[in-house]
Amino acid sequence: MYKIGFAQEIITPPVGVGLAGYMNERPNIGMYDDLFVKSLVIAQGDTKCGFLTFDLCSIVKPLFDELYKRIEAEFGKEFCDSIIISATHTHTGPDFTRHFDAEITRYSFNQICDAALRALKRAVMNLQDGELEIGSVYNNPYGFVRRYWMKSGVIVTNPGWGNPDIDKPESDYDRTIGIIKVIQHGRLAALICNIANHGDTVGGSLVSGDWYGRFVQEIQHELRSGLPVIVLDDASGDINHFDFHQKINQTSIKEATRIGRGYAAIVLEALDSLKKLPENAITVTNTPVTIPHYKLTPEEVAAAEHTLATVPDIPKEGDFESQDLANKVPAALRFFAQRALDCHAKSTDSHEGRITSFKFGDDLAFVTLPGEPFNGIARAIRAGSKFKHTFVVSLAQSPSGYVPMKECFPRGGYEVQPAVDSPSPDAAQALIDAALKSL
Repeated sequence: MYKIGFAQEIITPPVGVGLAGYMNERPNIGMYDDLFVKSLVIAQGDTKCGFLTFDLCSIVKPLFDELYKRIEAEFGKEFCDSIIISATHTHTGPDFTRHFDAEITRYSFNQICDAALRALKRAVMNLQDGELEIGSVYNNPYGFVRRYWMKSGVIVTNPGWGNPDIDKPESDYDRTIGIIKVIQHGRLAALICNIANHGDTVGGSLVSGDWYGRFVQEIQHELRSGLPVIVLDDASGDINHFDFHQKINQTSIKEATRIGRGYAAIVLEALDSLKKLPENAITVTNTPVTIPHYKLTPEEVAAAEHTLATVPDIPKEGDFESQDLANKVPAALRFFAQRALDCHAKSTDSHEGRITSFKFGDDLAFVTLPGEPFNGIARAIRAGSKFKHTFVVSLAQSPSGYVPMKECFPRGGYEVQPAVDSPSPDAAQALIDAALKSL
């Protein structure tokens, strides 16, 4: 049998810590629900691997580096290199990209690192015999490709509810939801779920685990259990929950609850159909990848300079979101123009990352991707994978921004706007190749 251990810790930030996920600053004024770091460790013989999953928007480099240093000091490099560190992608968790030197932000940062190490230690201490059952369903009714072909022939990200100029989504996406049950002492002891969708449902200035948190709460409620549940975010850089063919408010805690409950119903219905995973050897592989950075053309530089020279500097009230670019809000046009010029002036040629894979015989593999990769990257990886089940874990191990497919760059949209060290059109293929090599 495998040996499996689980633990979790609360990482909710204090009032006043900024929230990540939007371009404007949002000091939090309280919370809807707690945030967690969750750890699950699987051991077989001398091999151990595991997960540290955070209710955060992303794993920024300072956080990854600090976690790596602490885990290596406590457990050694081999085990440290066998941990997948990832974020769920909630847009109502603490922001460590701004005001990092502020006392309250540093407190939240250190609190998260301390909690992560406690969770990982307890997960190792909790190792005991267990079995894994696995399955999947092709059913994701709450995700939508957010990049649309308009009737004019251009691509727009988040074009607005009920926009009559929408033609069709840019692409399809993989609606597979992967599910793993942990069985210990003859009972359901934990769940791992792999789902593709964004975590920007709540909005505002209150801390929340977004639909991920409500998903966990609903499963626990329905099973009458404090069952540990880990959500691994599948590649969803071009996926969100907005159905633009409707004219409804889809940014609220109520919407997060609806989506979380909906995903919970799908997973709960599938639990009895999962099949026992044979006890195969576990293999852990870390594969380096060079992520090339975007280079602006002289025409793009001139266009950005023209925007800053001609568009009035009018501040925007409220949350600053991606659809503001499509709506040509002056503050958004100026923001992205300045970001493009910063990209031109400050970007390096590339940065080094790594892809981590866990392989369980030929039946199951987990493979990580950095940043917010488009779903086409996950589809290409699954198409080339020999494993019966391939769980793609985004926002993991290495920093990065959006990683669009190469063909998306000339089409425009929010995700392809250049920034300092943002990925180039060749980055998607570099990730696909490295992931398949790792597998």
